[in-house]
Amino acid sequence: MDPQTAADQLATAEGAPVLNRPAAAGERVGGVVSAIAVFGALWGAAEQRVPLVLGIPVCLGALAVVVGWNYYHRERALRRPHTRLESGAGVGAGFLLGLPAGNVLWDTPDSTIGIVVPAAASALVLLGYLVSRWRA
Repeated sequence: MDPQTAADQLATAEGAPVLNRPAAAGERVGGVVSAIAVFGALWGAAEQRVPLVLGIPVCLGALAVVVGWNYYHRERALRRPHTRLESGAGVGAGFLLGLPAGNVLWDTPDSTIGIVVPAAASALVLLGYLVSRWRA
């Protein structure tokens, strides 16, 4: 490897891609729609007490949305690395899907508040993760 002069190193650094670009409007709209869809699907499935055959795809779909956004942000070129808080929120959103999944899959007799709060918690953590990734 050739030793570079300070001027060469500076020129290389100035030519490097910018990693802190803010998210595009389409990504932001898609994220909000995704969080609303996760909340609506989990809440609706639990409220209607869907059979297990329909509850499993609902829970897997919600998990696919969370994992999909996490994968999108981790594998996307020209984006800044995750902070510890963002990594925790991305993983936590997936784990929190277990709370409403209990209502969806096992038809637990719960009040409306007991159905809405777990569904909202997982959707809000997902939205918090996405908003933290949108900052410049």
